Amino acid sequence: MNGYAATANYTVKEDCIIDEATGWDVMSDWETPIMQLHADIVCANGGHILEFGFGMGISAGLIQAHDIESHTIIEVNDNIYDALVEWAKDKPNVIPVKGDWYDDIPTDRKYDGVFYDGFGDMLNKRYFPTRIMQHCKEGTILTWYNNFLQEQSQYDGDIKAIKKVHHIEQFDRQERIEYSPVTLDIPDKARIDWYLKGDGNTYYAPKLIVDNNDIGE
Repeated sequence: MNGYAATANYTVKEDCIIDEATGWDVMSDWETPIMQLHADIVCANGGHILEFGFGMGISAGLIQAHDIESHTIIEVNDNIYDALVEWAKDKPNVIPVKGDWYDDIPTDRKYDGVFYDGFGDMLNKRYFPTRIMQHCKEGTILTWYNNFLQEQSQYDGDIKAIKKVHHIEQFDRQERIEYSPVTLDIPDKARIDWYLKGDGNTYYAPKLIVDNNDIGE
């Protein structure tokens, strides 16, 4: 169920990744504070961490700074996956997986933390709230890149335009989603609908802790 990112021609530069077809920044180093926040959230339990999307490896490096048992990274783009494999050579607890998170999550373990940051994943992102639960256990921490500069995300709240167009699923009992803020220096080019939407300079990282009702136990 691969989307746009699987075949996109991405060029990795020192400070960003560029989509050659559109000229858009796929990821930039100004997002480091965002990635630090997500890394701290997803690694709070330690244990087995699952990350969707390698990008520039910023979040992956920050996750590696935590005391974790394993770090599975799923990357769908050929060029970025090659960079992931090279980066992982001296990191024995990193498990690179080439493929689409929707179909290719390893099933040999349940994860203690999951971070979803899949650029260009318009086909699959709508299913994250329900699809991920089969890989979780009680207490698993879920966090995901929030495209909205507010204490709501694409998976909760009242952002109806996104839901009607893309049929994005929501987490059950959305009041359990917590948000952690970080102030950013956001470049103008990032303030477009598909990247960061809204006013201000505060990013809110969402967190949901899975309970037995989520996983049907």
